[in-house]
Order: sequence, then structure tokens, then C-alpha cells
Amino acid sequence: MKIVVMGDTDTVVGFRLAGVHEAYEYDESIESVERAKNKLRELLERDDVGIILITERLAQRIGPLPEVKFPIILQIPDKFGSLYGEDILRDIVRKAIGVELKR
Repeated sequence: MKIVVMGDTDTVVGFRLAGVHEAYEYDESIESVERAKNKLRELLERDDVGIILITERLAQRIGPLPEVKFPIILQIPDKFGSLYGEDILRDIVRKAIGVELKR
């Protein structure tokens, strides 16, 4: 199963450096957000994608994310930090992988 990243250039480059092979960059333009929506729909239909990491800001621009059990869609902070705070991120990680993060 593949991990796919969707987000701003800095986030995508960081994940590519970490070894993620499938990563898609989007900016704040309307055309770019529409492309991101289409790519998300495409990724949800693929059998080889297990986790979709999407930056919180991009997810916010896309609108409500579909509630699917698989693949797992996780919103991640970008270089500016989390829009939702640490507690929400800890809860997401606990639900997704069953591990409690401590400071």
C-alpha cells in the first residue's frame, strides 16, 4: 500500500526527501484547488493507496473531505503549524494507529 501526500510545495518536498514517492503540490489558486479535488477523488478509487496525507490548509480549501474507512485520510500541519492544535492531532494519531503520543 502506498502513502500519498497532497499539499504545499514545502510539505511535499519534505515528504519526498523522506522517501514518499507519490506526492502532489498545490498552491492557493482556484484552478489548483480544483485539481486537488479531482486528484483526491482519483486517489480514493485506487486500490494501491492506503494512506492519504493532506495538509490542513489544502483540506480546508477543498471543503468537506469524504468520510471513508479506506484509504485513511489524515490531515497534517504544514510549515505554518496546525490549524487545530496538538490535542486534535494526538487524537487523530491515536484513532488511526492506536498509539497515544506523549510530549
